[in-house]
Amino acid sequence: MIPRTLKFLASASLLMLATPSLATAQEGSFQGTSLLGQPMVTTPDRNVGVAAVATLERAAKDAKAAYESNMTVDTATWYGRILFYQGYVRESAAVYETALKRFPNSGKLMRHLAHRHFSLRQFDKSVEVGLKAAKIYEGQPLEREKPGPDYFPGSPDVVQYYLYYHLGQAYFAKHDYDNAAKWFAKSAEAAAFNHDVEARTANSYWEYLSLARGGNLRAAQKVLDEYDLTLFEVQPDGSPDTYFDGIQLFKGNRSPKSFFSAEDTGRAFATADGVAASTAYSLANYYILMGEAEKAKPWLQRSINVDSWSYFARVQAEADWLLLFPGEKP
Repeated sequence: MIPRTLKFLASASLLMLATPSLATAQEGSFQGTSLLGQPMVTTPDRNVGVAAVATLERAAKDAKAAYESNMTVDTATWYGRILFYQGYVRESAAVYETALKRFPNSGKLMRHLAHRHFSLRQFDKSVEVGLKAAKIYEGQPLEREKPGPDYFPGSPDVVQYYLYYHLGQAYFAKHDYDNAAKWFAKSAEAAAFNHDVEARTANSYWEYLSLARGGNLRAAQKVLDEYDLTLFEVQPDGSPDTYFDGIQLFKGNRSPKSFFSAEDTGRAFATADGVAASTAYSLANYYILMGEAEKAKPWLQRSINVDSWSYFARVQAEADWLLLFPGEKP
């Protein structure tokens, strides 16, 4: 075991936050409040479809042990990710804040911390940390994260792709659509090297909305026109894809009357809550862009009123509600 430094010991209070206490694990972990003042609580058995609860708990235990015995950028990155998968966003952020005191120039740690700030509705902090990481990666080749243990499903992420994507999300939530479009486009460039059609679909969706909501309608239409994938290219088994469906709605290939879905796809991060929030948010934007905010209202409400509080669509729906209906409760 590598001896802990005095600096690390000084950060012990943050480290203690990284693992929920027994009482917290039994009662749920309070993570903060939404933009609309609602408590954000992670229940003990909550996960986001990434893996079975038992697998998540095993991975968290192993990751914590590795992190505490030898804090490196990789062990901190993985431990923070597992905590996030369990819904412990605040505790995950504490891991990255602690690790960044030892590794202050790690763009990888910053990219995850920026995402956690976004989930906690701290958009200015998310942008600040994300831009710092983006500066570090300027002119650098794409970097993949070290994968988790063999028993845990998934493949390592491309750091820059998600860094730029989450910068786009943070700017969009701030209603800074020009910067949102800029970072979603940059994220799309990173995805192109991997020929990742799911990533291209998600980027096209958000870049279109950023441009359209910002009034750059010609550029927005160009994004739609250039998106030529079929559902079977995006999801070879033919299962639904909320971003693909949203693009078809905006293209005019889907009727809004038959659009909404709350079906669990069985894929990670695509639970019934996620699908409901995402499809409702697409419908809300369809009507916002048509200049019919009142028709968008019930769909923003539906996107907000799901149990899970960390989905992008729910966060953005909260931000849009404050923009369009200040003083009203959804």
